[in-house]
Amino acid sequence: MYHIRRVWKIKTGQARSAAKLVNEIANDYSDAGQRNKSLVYFNGGTLPCPKNELHRVYMQWTADVIDSPYREGNKIPTSSAYSKLNDLVDHSDGPGTWVEFWEGI
Repeated sequence: MYHIRRVWKIKTGQARSAAKLVNEIANDYSDAGQRNKSLVYFNGGTLPCPKNELHRVYMQWTADVIDSPYREGNKIPTSSAYSKLNDLVDHSDGPGTWVEFWEGI
């Protein structure tokens, strides 16, 4: 089993708003049968955390296999939440988003 986590670096003060948009996107993917239900979480600076994880939003889900989203016949869900989220992403220092892959036991 794989644990997959998408991470967004968010502009200061916008983590909760971004997390709501990410949750909408996560629900679109699970409603379309693309993936299991995702866990969305964030830290906007009101809770203790490592400094490099401030203003981050995470969407995490599990999968039995890692499939390419560009595989033949795959229909990627669309949502206006993507463009709204992109406006909140901090692109000032390196990538504003990335995906992490973890293997479970």
